[in-house]
Amino acid sequence: MNLERFVIFLAAGFFLLYGVAFSISPETMARIITGAKPAGISALVDFRATYGGMTIAVGVSLFYLYLIHQARACLVIVVIILLSMAATRTIGLFVHGSGNLAMYLYLVLELLGSALAAIAIRGR
Repeated sequence: MNLERFVIFLAAGFFLLYGVAFSISPETMARIITGAKPAGISALVDFRATYGGMTIAVGVSLFYLYLIHQARACLVIVVIILLSMAATRTIGLFVHGSGNLAMYLYLVLELLGSALAAIAIRGR
């Protein structure tokens, strides 16, 4: 498997599985990731829709773009998404203070994932 396909399938699969996990059990996933559960029913509904539904849509969209031979667009989208997440996570850590270990692990994974996608773009 080449780097391009590996990065696209890894990103799409992660977003899809992450979204399914939040769709099925938003309270448990929130506790695992943040150490706290969403407060109230509206928060649970929003976690399910945002972290679940929207994240599933990202994963499915990446798979779809790859299947219609738009691999470069997939990779660019992966870079945009992951760098946006890394930037806003970094802002959050500076504004709110030190987060839990998951926040730093995600930040590292977002930066590594965006770098891998950028390398795959250059290798095309």
